[in-house]
Amino acid sequence: MSRPFTMRQRLRFSDCDPAGIAYYPRYLALCDGVIEEWTEAVVGVSRLKLHFELGWGLPTVSLQADFTAASRLGDQLDFALSATEIGRSSIGLAMDVACGSERRFSVVYKQVLVDMKSMKAISWPDEWRARIAETMA
Repeated sequence: MSRPFTMRQRLRFSDCDPAGIAYYPRYLALCDGVIEEWTEAVVGVSRLKLHFELGWGLPTVSLQADFTAASRLGDQLDFALSATEIGRSSIGLAMDVACGSERRFSVVYKQVLVDMKSMKAISWPDEWRARIAETMA
């Protein structure tokens, strides 16, 4: 059974439309922040090191989002991120977002580890793969 990486964020004014309802592009930006924290906490490498020291990136190549209920300014959103699969260079991620017991939205991602100079896929380092696999057990 997967152990999700969890993080709580308050929905801020900058995340909302003029009516105070979460603006969906900001939802995805908040999710990207969670993935960035997960990369450092679980994989063991900061985005600073990943991009600027190693010259690697982790772009999203596909995503599917389902919005089930509106979120409003001030809501405390709980993000739960799980790795669902790991390939040679790709990773599947699933994010569920709730406010209290109410599910608000979910996103399924496929990301690929790439060399940013060539923009070619590269294999996950064994140490990183092992850390990710531990969370999937």
